Amino acid sequence: LPEDDKIKTSRRKSGSDGVTVSGIDNCLIKFSRCCNPLPGDNIIGFITRGHGVSIHKRDCPNVPSDFSKCDEPQRWVAAAWNTDVKTEFKASLIITCLSRIGLMADVSVQLAAMKVNINEISSRETKDGRSQISMTITVSNVDHLKNVIARLKKVDGVLSVER
Repeated sequence: LPEDDKIKTSRRKSGSDGVTVSGIDNCLIKFSRCCNPLPGDNIIGFITRGHGVSIHKRDCPNVPSDFSKCDEPQRWVAAAWNTDVKTEFKASLIITCLSRIGLMADVSVQLAAMKVNINEISSRETKDGRSQISMTITVSNVDHLKNVIARLKKVDGVLSVER
């Protein structure tokens, strides 16, 4: 795991943190930007030094696959989503698509139709002549994100949508 201060984290927009951390009461909860955990994801907590607990997806590359072989395994703690989580989360997507006029507009129209806010968006041309759109959007949970991804995959020219 990289140094604690190198992990970029973001807090949820509103309400309580929505996460229960095993054995720890009233602690600061941060959501790691390396994997952007969402309600419904299998999660785990990492006790940082002076910054509370950083929540990761269980399959995040920064989470050891074998805790017995990692430094300070006691800093990894069980975490679970509260059942009444009602807040918004940021999720990052990478859309690989054919390069065509109006594609970004079509993607934006689909997101607007689903009442999904675009927080950040950028695009670049790849070496093979395709385009890659990177965006951060606001969703309520994993199921919401899955619906967004499914709808974006139907846009003409979109080849893949990855989280």
